[in-house]
Amino acid sequence: MLAMLRSSRARYVVASIFACSLLPSLHAQTTEADIKARLKGKPLYLRGLWREDKLHFDSQGALIGNSSTVTFTVCGFDLKSVKLKSDKLILEGPRVGLELADDKQTRVQLDFPMHIEIAASPSGDYGPALDAVFVDGLDKLVPSMPVYWKSYAEKNFLPPSSAATPTAPSANSDSQSPNTTPRKIAGAISPPKLVSSVMPNYNSVAKDKKYGGSVLMNFWVGSDGKISHLSVRRPLGLGMDEDAMAAVERYVFKPAMENGKPVTVELNIETAFSIH
Repeated sequence: MLAMLRSSRARYVVASIFACSLLPSLHAQTTEADIKARLKGKPLYLRGLWREDKLHFDSQGALIGNSSTVTFTVCGFDLKSVKLKSDKLILEGPRVGLELADDKQTRVQLDFPMHIEIAASPSGDYGPALDAVFVDGLDKLVPSMPVYWKSYAEKNFLPPSSAATPTAPSANSDSQSPNTTPRKIAGAISPPKLVSSVMPNYNSVAKDKKYGGSVLMNFWVGSDGKISHLSVRRPLGLGMDEDAMAAVERYVFKPAMENGKPVTVELNIETAFSIH
């Protein structure tokens, strides 16, 4: 279980209607060999971003029981074993993390073995259930990613032919109107002053992998000194971006000033994770 990772920033909207089929040719093919051919070696991710490592689904791919969620950067899956029984399909393999340093996407095996069971449907067709449980690439997750990931994800996770215009981050604080335009720090505008900061949590997944670096976050500091419009500009992955965001959200600023009056400005801040 990934109990060491925060999940407050990993509340994704899971689509109930799937426009894309993960396994379009799986229908009526129920042998273990067929399932392996379509799942093994693929860049699979848990569509629902489930935290639990033992998951049970009904014949439609709906989760049985409860599971909180975590970030997509610790929700990969690498199929190692397929067991097709008369009443269910059993899939086993390690959970997979995603490193994003230098804008590269590197899947790394984590020390969390997963056990996934899917109940058999009357027709014996596992295709719809597998479509509901897995996606076979990051591009399928982009539409449901939280707003602070949208701009980066649309630029880096979508194929060039389908890349959307980057989404401007929307407010995640009531301190500013969404129509406010931040000023640039230059000339008569003095930068905001950091009054207090918070050290980020260094989650155990990243520590175990001896993985470090820095996360670059972009945000607004309002005329009231409050932070809003957070977005990821340069990520690390493995849950560290959410760790950085949780820390930055607790920063306290004195607002930027122009001619003696507080103004809203845009700011970038790096959060470092050092390996000791």
